Amino acid sequence: MTQRLVILWAVLLAASASCVAAASAGAPLVLGIASAQTLNGVAGDYVTVAARIENTSDQAVSDVTTYLSLVNTADKLPVDLEDWSAEKGLYVGVIEPSQALPLDWRIHFVKPGRFALTVVALVAGREMPTVSPVVYFQVEPRNSLDPGHILPVALGMPVVLGLLLLLLNYRRRTRP
Repeated sequence: MTQRLVILWAVLLAASASCVAAASAGAPLVLGIASAQTLNGVAGDYVTVAARIENTSDQAVSDVTTYLSLVNTADKLPVDLEDWSAEKGLYVGVIEPSQALPLDWRIHFVKPGRFALTVVALVAGREMPTVSPVVYFQVEPRNSLDPGHILPVALGMPVVLGLLLLLLNYRRRTRP
């Protein structure tokens, strides 16, 4: 049964890859992520995803919208970008022939894990989007000696209580 699932998965993957290749063969837009090496970081960091969109045709392409797609590869689930980035989509508008434009998103690493990131471009009136190559990156957990700021309370309370007991004991001994 497991072998059949693996074969079915491989056939579906090959079919979808050929459909995407055939659909993107006529697509005049090319997307790339320039900041692939700088995306690794620690939870809590802010980084910039630098991408580029280029019109390789001899005609202008209008009504272009780009957005990020982020997947947690461990959970195999898409990530809700609401916490990660304030600007999920960028409206490009018109891209002239042979024109290349930079695309920048500032994202906040919310949780640790391994992620896959792509940039997607939608052109109004076209059924298939243009997708950049996938970039994989790692977000490490933030190591803190004081998670949740508990350490001052955990160390401070016994010290304060000890001083209070010493003060009460001292006052009791010095009373006539």
